[in-house]
Amino acid sequence: MRATFRLFQLLAVLLVGALVFAACGQSSDAASDARDAATSDFDGGDDAGFMDDTEEEAMEDEEAMEEETMEDSDSGGVALSSRNAADTDGETTLGTGGSGNGSAPGALQPLDIGRDIIFTARISVQVDSVGDAADEAMREIEALGGLLFGQETSTEGVNRTVLTFRVRPGDFQEAVSRLGGIGELRDQSISSEDVTARVTDLRSQIITAEASVERLREFLTGATGLEEVARLEAQLLERETVLERLRGQLRVVQERVDLATITVVLTQTVPGPDLVLTQTLYKGIDQGISCQGDQSLTLDAQDQFTVCFRIDNAGDTHLTDITLLEENLDISGLDVVLTEGSLNGSIAPGERVVGYFEANEVTSSVSIETRVSATVINEAGEDLGVARVGDRGNGFVEVRETDALPGFKDSLDSGLDVLAKLIGIAVILVGLFLPFMWIPIALWLVVRLLRGRRAPQPTHNEPAPAGPSVAEEHDDKEATDVNA
Repeated sequence: MRATFRLFQLLAVLLVGALVFAACGQSSDAASDARDAATSDFDGGDDAGFMDDTEEEAMEDEEAMEEETMEDSDSGGVALSSRNAADTDGETTLGTGGSGNGSAPGALQPLDIGRDIIFTARISVQVDSVGDAADEAMREIEALGGLLFGQETSTEGVNRTVLTFRVRPGDFQEAVSRLGGIGELRDQSISSEDVTARVTDLRSQIITAEASVERLREFLTGATGLEEVARLEAQLLERETVLERLRGQLRVVQERVDLATITVVLTQTVPGPDLVLTQTLYKGIDQGISCQGDQSLTLDAQDQFTVCFRIDNAGDTHLTDITLLEENLDISGLDVVLTEGSLNGSIAPGERVVGYFEANEVTSSVSIETRVSATVINEAGEDLGVARVGDRGNGFVEVRETDALPGFKDSLDSGLDVLAKLIGIAVILVGLFLPFMWIPIALWLVVRLLRGRRAPQPTHNEPAPAGPSVAEEHDDKEATDVNA
């Protein structure tokens, strides 16, 4: 009985081992079939399917990599230093724009973690001179053994230069810090991209494509017919083209991994002229002692008040030829009493001109709108050729109305004002009709001329009209005497 039980145990163990061996054999056969399918005889259907998938993926990957690297790399890169990695590891020479000033924030610190990572940075810096700053940036990258891969300069409007550098990932943080310290840092963007999966995928595709090319070459060696040779050569050319594209994409990705990209935008500082006018009012006149008044003022008729002016050069350029004008009170720069500075010379950045104007009396409410302007010059006194800068000051004086009857002087002033207005209207009318005064004169002359032509003129050929004879005159005389 015991022997029979042991026999059954032995048979069970053998059966389990047979099943396991069969399963392993099927798995091995499946893997072998998959490998054979990958490197099959490239008949029409299989060949077309391989070409569609592999070439389409390769072209998509290549286009994506070309778009990503078009602005970051250039085959004509200029080497700024010929030192190799061994020469610069742990030995860097600080330049004039090093990171010691602490003006640039810290960058990402690349770490060797066994991953393929692309580091990129874009820095915007405002500088006094684009040319000098560009030279300094090149020196800083040269000290790190970096490369200049592109430069774009524009002088239209504001001077601007865009520099593209490539540095080793280990020098990425130091390079960003140095370039940000060249001038006034305005903007900084740092990013990293893990492309380990892409690199692995490209390498896998390259291995598959290489195996396909080798397989086709073997078939081409054993081909005998012309048609078969031509077909295999065409397929081999396509496979080799796909293989080279995959290798090119891998090289581009690997270059971006091996060398980090830093784009620096250098913008020249533009002089910013600025002129600020502060105007205030206060009641009374005291030679400007109470300046620092208000924007508006309420007075009684005949009250006196003072207008205070303060002109500040709030820009970073010199200003000259300062003009101050107010029309309602007829104020000009010559009427203002200056207590600080001068309107005739130039004022440097941060300087000011202070003065006041005393209005003896006011009879009605009035708005005080003052304008100031100046010419922009440099430190040497040369005109910079930009538009004049200026500012406005607004104020309002309100005069309270009274119920008292106007006095003799007020009535006389009002009458004189009315008379002046009437005279002004008469002068306007005379000036309006004076150009047309020749018209009635011309009409009068024409009428006289026409009347003179219509009057009868005596002629010398006609006989003189017959008068009374001598006898008739004698008879008339006698008749007169008899009657008498």
